[in-house]
Amino acid sequence: MTGLFWVIATASFATVAFLTYGVLSYFSSRKMVRDRFKQVETDSMPLVYRGEDNGFKKRFLNWISSLGHFATDSKEDDSKLRQSLIQAGFRHPKGTAIYFGLRFLLALLLPVLYLLGNVMNGVMNRGNLLVCFMLAGSGFYVVPYLLRFITRRRQDRIDKALPDVLDLLIVCMEAGLSLQATINRVSDEVKSISTDLYRELQLTNAELRTGINREEALKNLGERTGVQNVRALVGLMIQSDRMGASIVQALRTHASFLRVQRAQKAEEKAAKLPVKILFPLLLFIFPAIFVVVMGPAVIQMTKSSFFTGH
Repeated sequence: MTGLFWVIATASFATVAFLTYGVLSYFSSRKMVRDRFKQVETDSMPLVYRGEDNGFKKRFLNWISSLGHFATDSKEDDSKLRQSLIQAGFRHPKGTAIYFGLRFLLALLLPVLYLLGNVMNGVMNRGNLLVCFMLAGSGFYVVPYLLRFITRRRQDRIDKALPDVLDLLIVCMEAGLSLQATINRVSDEVKSISTDLYRELQLTNAELRTGINREEALKNLGERTGVQNVRALVGLMIQSDRMGASIVQALRTHASFLRVQRAQKAEEKAAKLPVKILFPLLLFIFPAIFVVVMGPAVIQMTKSSFFTGH
């Protein structure tokens, strides 16, 4: 009986173990397939906007765009604003309407919050009206400032990662790939270096696949980024392609120039550092040093004068 019991227990344990292993292997393989399809969908950058996955975010953006929709019809520089939004990384089809909707919402929301705070604290006077006007103006003009700030940050990231991307371009072209095949290959490898350049190169690759002229696709790349070095690179590639010159040598020269330029910018920032640090020294560090150095002497002089007078 004891031996039969151990045989039954061992068989039951093995059955449960193998069944659990099979179920886990099945779900693991399905998860691997789903992740693979998800990676294919995320790696391919479509030219047509697919919409937001988050329903709340989609409804919020639609509501914001409905607030600013009336302001986009009367704007003559709508294309210029859309280009600025693209350079900042915002490619929503209702981007201009969302932009004006955010300006209107902040201009209305900040004074309302200020008045609600004063009503709850029981502080209401004539000066609140002036503060409300100032908050409304600040809310209306803070969105363009944030847009310029985000654009500069994105362009700086692209500018810093450009020499490394040029090295990848040079390696691929020296391996015998054509310009279009090089862009296709580099766009897959550049994601770990710069997400911004990865998206831009994916869009350029998608434009080339749809049949857009190579020169036009490269010009669109320079316009979408707004970075002067990228525009110079695009012009260099187009000119070399027209004249039949060696694009690899031109790219290598441009990459070395960008590295020298980056080093010069770092040296310029280092040279400006003593001037920039002067005001924090005068306002925050020197007073503390004076208190530490002169404090004991002042205390001793105060004590001696007190005892002498007594």
